[in-house]
Amino acid sequence: MKVSVEKLPTSEAVLDVDLTWDELEKASDKAYRKLVQTVDIHGFRRGRAPRSLVERKVGKEHIYQEGLDELMTEAYRNAVKEHELTPVAPPQVDAPEFELGQPYHFTVTVPILTPVELGEYHTLHFEREEPEVTSEEVEKELETLREQRATWQTVERPAAVGDRVTVDLKLVVADETVSDLKDNPFELTDERHGLFTGMDEQVNGMQAGESKSFTTTIPEDYTNEKLAGKEANYDITMHKIETKELPELDDTFASEISDGQYTTLEDVRKAISDSILETKKRRALEELRDKVVNAVVAQSTVTLHPTLVKEEAEEMLHQISHLLEQQHMSVDQYLLMMRKTREEYLQEVEPEAEKRVKRQLVLDAVAKQEEIQVSAEDLEALFQAYAQAGQNLQRTEAQARTLVITYMREKAISRLVDLAAGPDPDAEEVQAEEEEQSVTNAEAAALTGATETTVEDEIAAHDIVEEDSATIVTEESPADTIG
Repeated sequence: MKVSVEKLPTSEAVLDVDLTWDELEKASDKAYRKLVQTVDIHGFRRGRAPRSLVERKVGKEHIYQEGLDELMTEAYRNAVKEHELTPVAPPQVDAPEFELGQPYHFTVTVPILTPVELGEYHTLHFEREEPEVTSEEVEKELETLREQRATWQTVERPAAVGDRVTVDLKLVVADETVSDLKDNPFELTDERHGLFTGMDEQVNGMQAGESKSFTTTIPEDYTNEKLAGKEANYDITMHKIETKELPELDDTFASEISDGQYTTLEDVRKAISDSILETKKRRALEELRDKVVNAVVAQSTVTLHPTLVKEEAEEMLHQISHLLEQQHMSVDQYLLMMRKTREEYLQEVEPEAEKRVKRQLVLDAVAKQEEIQVSAEDLEALFQAYAQAGQNLQRTEAQARTLVITYMREKAISRLVDLAAGPDPDAEEVQAEEEEQSVTNAEAAALTGATETTVEDEIAAHDIVEEDSATIVTEESPADTIG
């Protein structure tokens, strides 16, 4: 058997295979010995009938074709292994009809994963941001907490900006009733946009029990083109006016909002400051991770077969389907709402899918080059973390592979960040955050139904390949509201 392999720049490999007639004869003998165990020949027990009778029963060409199919599959498997090819889709086989007594030639074209060529990522340098918290940010958060605990008290005076009013409201545009609200509460503001633009200044100053009719103009840029720029005719009856009362900023307030955890306002301020700082640090770390990984990807040479991009686009739609299920909506309903066909949506997300695949492959290459491993202890810790969070994941090989791959990529990102920006001064805290993020990412992959892995996943999991994936089969074989 003579096999030549040519790797094309299009992430494909072409296998040219030449078989001698002697090889076909030997393969047909093996095919006969296999077939004779399944064919019933009158007068012979199974497995004992001579080849001539088996040929008469199933056809001589059929036996040779069975042998040829085995040789083709063997040639393909051996070439994939010897030349370290990673197929990303089933191969296309150009297999002409064979002639008895003649050598045979066939061609296999297989989409493959082209190895990533990493750049000089060790030369990258980024500065770590050192977030700070200002007193203004703390006071703003305190004001938000006060607003959340505000109470409303009925007042006997004209309505003013900031009050909450309860009204009957009828809005008519071009003789069509757009809104007809009863006992509708809303806060008066001087910054309202959209359909009800201009309404608040007319309501401002009204008294409880008073009715009023007035006209405004709907903005030209309003989203509903049928209403944009039209006159809006209002009939409003005021029922109630309430003013907002905020709690005092004192130690009592501090105790209430913390359920007794803090007894003084200064303690609450310190807790708020720490929380804001933690959030800023987490955001800064995420931004740094993205910058570093994007820079490493930009340095690298990544050649993708279109199959990988299309598969990732399908995976993105699959992930959205799980989110939609939580909202009791199907993918078809979502696409109908977006006014897109499935094909249009997949084509639209392909650029993002390509970015995601490149990122994954580059991180896999970094993990390999940096000799990053995920130990059995790491994997067990991940499963335990999910169990403690109430997510008892199935301990299948596919599930374990998904977790290993995701965690390995997270480790690769952490290594790249340390190389580009140096160790973080809060190393232990950052490590804990990164491990938490790794668990979150792995869980997201696990819970979206990732029971099958893509080709790049198999490589990252150290070339776990199913035997049957290498088999070749030839054709001869078997409305608006106010708020």
